[in-house]
Amino acid sequence: MDKYKTKMTINKWFSYIKLEQLSLDSRQAIEQFDRYAKKLTFKKVIKLFLYAINDET
Repeated sequence: MDKYKTKMTINKWFSYIKLEQLSLDSRQAIEQFDRYAKKLTFKKVIKLFLYAINDET
């Protein structure tokens, strides 16, 4: 799989995750994570995990 197809696949998977619809506690935990890890945001971590899952198969 080339890098463009991989990127499109990960973005498609990530589009199904509705962060706005999470519970208040979950959103607060994400905000705290983003505040603690300044350059590695929650969205980047999720995309990294999705890439690892995609690359493993």
